[in-house]
Amino acid sequence: MEKPSDTPRRLWRVRWGRVILLLVFIGVIMPGLAVAWGYYSLKAEAAALKQDLHAKRYVALGIEVTKLSGTLGHVHDALYLTAWADALPVIRGYWLNGMTLLSAGHDDLHAIREGLDPLLSAASQTGLSSRQKATLMNQAVTQAGLNMKAMTPLLERANGEIQQVDPAKIPQFLVRKGLDMPAIQSASQTFMNILPMMVGPHPVFAKLVGFPHAVRYFLIFQNSGELRATGGFMTAYAYVPFHDGRLGKITSQNIQQLDSKVTYHPPAPTVIGAYLPVKYWHLRDANTSPDVPQTVATIQRFYRSIPGAPPINGVVFIDTWFVDDLIADVGGLNVPTVGGKTIHLTAQNANYEMEYMAEGMGLPSNLRKLFIGTMMKELMHEVFHGHVSKLLKVSETLRQALNHKQVLLYFDNKQAEATAARYHWAGIIPTKVHGNYIQVVDENLLGHKDNYYVRESYDVQVKPVKGRNVETVTIHWVDPAIVNWWLTVPYHSWVRVYAPAGSTFISMKGIDSYAQVTKDTSLNKTVFGGHVDLPGRFSKSQPPSKGTVTVKFQLPRGVDVRRMLVQKQPGMLAEPVRVTADGVTRAILLAGDAWMTF
Repeated sequence: MEKPSDTPRRLWRVRWGRVILLLVFIGVIMPGLAVAWGYYSLKAEAAALKQDLHAKRYVALGIEVTKLSGTLGHVHDALYLTAWADALPVIRGYWLNGMTLLSAGHDDLHAIREGLDPLLSAASQTGLSSRQKATLMNQAVTQAGLNMKAMTPLLERANGEIQQVDPAKIPQFLVRKGLDMPAIQSASQTFMNILPMMVGPHPVFAKLVGFPHAVRYFLIFQNSGELRATGGFMTAYAYVPFHDGRLGKITSQNIQQLDSKVTYHPPAPTVIGAYLPVKYWHLRDANTSPDVPQTVATIQRFYRSIPGAPPINGVVFIDTWFVDDLIADVGGLNVPTVGGKTIHLTAQNANYEMEYMAEGMGLPSNLRKLFIGTMMKELMHEVFHGHVSKLLKVSETLRQALNHKQVLLYFDNKQAEATAARYHWAGIIPTKVHGNYIQVVDENLLGHKDNYYVRESYDVQVKPVKGRNVETVTIHWVDPAIVNWWLTVPYHSWVRVYAPAGSTFISMKGIDSYAQVTKDTSLNKTVFGGHVDLPGRFSKSQPPSKGTVTVKFQLPRGVDVRRMLVQKQPGMLAEPVRVTADGVTRAILLAGDAWMTF
């Protein structure tokens, strides 16, 4: 008979403390270490990518893109260990956002690498003749377009994920580090808008950035303080060259210097010759049409008369408000001045400082606009060499500016021009409109900068009178500025109302002379114009000056007044517009072109 053992029998017990520690290690510490490693890896890889880009180390550039994509993928996989967060309502949104962003970022970078790979490989080849290089680049561009076409579904999925991210569920410490979610969403959507130009065997976008032939764009800075039809007085210009996808050296100067080389001197149009002290029409005053292709055609007639003028492949108009926003995005600019001093420009003081240098200091004519050209060079350098967080801000600013007509695009390339037109980035007045149409165009002809302060609004009423629709447009101006005679004067403007072709003039009140009624057959519009003068405000004790112009005309038969396209004038800040038609009133703040239905 076996004796019972004196050793007590051990019972299996769960060591809950150890289990909890193990779970914390697996579900918190390990993914936390992975995130920390990913953060510092991404930071280093982004810095290396930027260095490779500026140093033109193309093979290394492609490797860094692959590294970035791989790092995002590794962090995403590691965070699967934190799936328990999906069950906690407090942090569930943050976790889902993080996983979504990592997945979308990985997919985007993978797709971009596929598109870049043929180009980077071709660019890294050495010892080739110019002809061999051109042939190789042509083949690379074709392959890149085919690769991007294959990657389109992946890019579409990634963009869909990015657009679903809730910006409110992004940790604040990441926001402070530059993770601007609205800007990322904007950049992603803008990229998708232009993606059709990047796909296929002969991608349009490649041609726009100098593949296989170099291109040059004519950038025009318009001063919206002196409002003109396309956004403002053309005060400075720049040449922006691209070759093989690389941005070349930007050169900039004031428009007066270029104007002095023009040999085409037609008589000034009546409206310009009557109100400006000029005998001939000048390049600087060529943007009289609010239709950008029409204005570009006029500019080209002047430009092509310049001996030795380099050919241009497109024109980009930018206005004062866009420049102000860019200055804010880059954190301000330090710009050297004529006297050897340096001025710090901000979005708040830039307009005044530029005008003071150009007008208030009494400098000779060859120096008056030099500061603007210098400022534009500094700004372009900051924009193209900024930190990723700054570039994100610039991307969002550019999208808003395109949608609000503060940046207008014109391309010689018909496919690119069609894309710009599709997204209303081309400043085109449509010749055919399925409904009613209006655009109010205000032009400051006295050479002062009152439009920094003047604010405009207008009302439109369409009523049936004896079986025909009669439209009344009432335009209001308010100018709070005090006259100082170098920046601001009593406001004088040439105002025009673009209406459907065949509209019949009835009356125009509030103008200082007779009404001008013209038929713009190329745009299929009837135009009603006149000049308006506001009283001057000479002290703070006086109320802001005001003015009103009322235009009345009969619409042609067949116009559907229940639909109206309202086009915003470029260079104008958002203006209140109220339209009454078919007994219904709609009011909007017009920031970009808008359809209104009644």
